Amino acid sequence: MRLFMFLDYDGTLVPIAGTPDQAVPPPALLQLLQKLVGLEGLRVAVVSGRDLQDLQSLLPVRDLYLAACHGGLIKVPGSEPYTLAGQADRRQLDRLARAAEALIADRRGFLVEPKALSLAFHYRLANPLEVTPVLQRFKILQKQHCPPPDWEMIPGNKVLEVRPAGVNKGTAVKHLLAQWPGAFPVYIGDDVTDEDAFRALSGRGRTILVANRPRPTAADQCLTRAAILVFLHHLAEKGPGYFFSTLKGRLPEK
Repeated sequence: MRLFMFLDYDGTLVPIAGTPDQAVPPPALLQLLQKLVGLEGLRVAVVSGRDLQDLQSLLPVRDLYLAACHGGLIKVPGSEPYTLAGQADRRQLDRLARAAEALIADRRGFLVEPKALSLAFHYRLANPLEVTPVLQRFKILQKQHCPPPDWEMIPGNKVLEVRPAGVNKGTAVKHLLAQWPGAFPVYIGDDVTDEDAFRALSGRGRTILVANRPRPTAADQCLTRAAILVFLHHLAEKGPGYFFSTLKGRLPEK
């Protein structure tokens, strides 16, 4: 059987960092991914909320599939990038970005991250006493500049993301999987946005939540990031057969 491995980036391949630019993959991880994509019967995709240019810069790995902006932008090896987001109005995002920057101009610890198809409003390093009122104001700005039904706001790990409605990691995973009929999908991710992919693959693949302790999820299994990396190293050494014959679809707890 063929295996299609879908991996989130932040919190899965690399630890969560204070700011996005601090979450840089070590050379050993790039070598691991390059070995994985070179295996017969295995395809690897990174599915992330990050922008496509960001992922390409961080992960210079040949033959790696990329789904950026929560699946809104797709890069298949050997082809030009394309979008699944339809006619998202970039001007609306630009107006929201300017308003959000003005909102946090005199505040520390907040970060506005404009992307090609979405906008992330980070507050990981912010004063906890400021977070609630600032987020409430940002939500008002979102409704003014990027209103539903064309846009939606989703919560993440200390971040609010504004993205085109209907664009999510589940849609991207199903799209990529359809290009390799018969492949068995495995999705591994740690964030709320990964739940769309977990639900999309329910009953047709294996889904793993990356967390230090179990929490409510649509995933089949919960493992630590350390356990995931051990699994990926074994997979790189032994190939897809390691998953199918040895693990029988369930990863070891350690």
